[in-house]
Amino acid sequence: MSMDRKYVGASKLSDEDLYGFRATIAQAAVEQTEVKKQANSANAANSLIMVLLIFVLVAIAGMLIFVGTDWLKPKGESLYLDLGTQRYEPAGLGGRLIVQWTGSAAYKLTIDPLDPSQINGFQAMVANPPHAISFRLVVKDNTDGVACQKDIVIPSGPVPGGTVNPAMAMSPRDTPTGDKMQNSAGSNGKIGETVLTGSLSCDLDAYKRIAGWEFFTDFPPLSGQKDWQKHEDATAKKTDNSDSPAHSFGGYYLVKSIPTTIEGDDQIVSDNPSKGVVSTSSGKAFLVGTAILTNPALDWQIFPADIHYRCDKTAMCLLTRLNSRTAVHARLVK
Repeated sequence: MSMDRKYVGASKLSDEDLYGFRATIAQAAVEQTEVKKQANSANAANSLIMVLLIFVLVAIAGMLIFVGTDWLKPKGESLYLDLGTQRYEPAGLGGRLIVQWTGSAAYKLTIDPLDPSQINGFQAMVANPPHAISFRLVVKDNTDGVACQKDIVIPSGPVPGGTVNPAMAMSPRDTPTGDKMQNSAGSNGKIGETVLTGSLSCDLDAYKRIAGWEFFTDFPPLSGQKDWQKHEDATAKKTDNSDSPAHSFGGYYLVKSIPTTIEGDDQIVSDNPSKGVVSTSSGKAFLVGTAILTNPALDWQIFPADIHYRCDKTAMCLLTRLNSRTAVHARLVK
């Protein structure tokens, strides 16, 4: 027997009523997922902003440290100092001194006549000095004390009592004190200045204190310069002919020119100090000047002596003694 179920006091529920909560739960889950995604995106953006901010702060801090360190560190010493000009009235000379530090101290001293009317006498002196000329360079600190000093010696001329080739007078020379000498011509073609360069015995502490300078010299006075100029002019007139006795140096005669430049090795075997002439084993002879052969500090008086020579077409030569730092200018003679 079948029985029909009856619901007392309530109506039958639909599927929507029975299972609709599932859709509500699903919708809530979707909404919760969206909220999490939005939160995660916001957190990621905030993290990126923080990273960028930290990077900017680090960059700014690094720049401040670099700038601060560069500003606070001690500045380097001046490598180049132009100490200006000084006058030496007894000889009518002016001088300009430049010093430079490149791991050690060096100097450049320019000497010239104070008055253009002195140029002829000045040229005669520096082109063919009658004797060695010394300069004492005194570099001072800001208390007027001596920071360091230098003695420079210009050797006597290469052609005692003879004419001087202009090209040779303008060529660089090594001095007995290990410096360089260079004569320079002015607009009139005459020697208008002499430049001396070399090392300076200042250590770094002394170099930092350099504030001024002065110089002293036994360069002849103006009257002496004029007398030497007259002597050189008179000698030049007498020596126009290379075969004249004025060109004779103990039986040797100055060579005015040679067909081509010559260079080679030879050996000095004898000398004539009173005439300033040395002779070689190959039969050559060079006029080096009496000052070279009477100055024991130059070591040119010991024979036999191996040398290297180089002569241009005007018979002006440079002699280098092997195992020696000293090179001398000379004139080829016969």
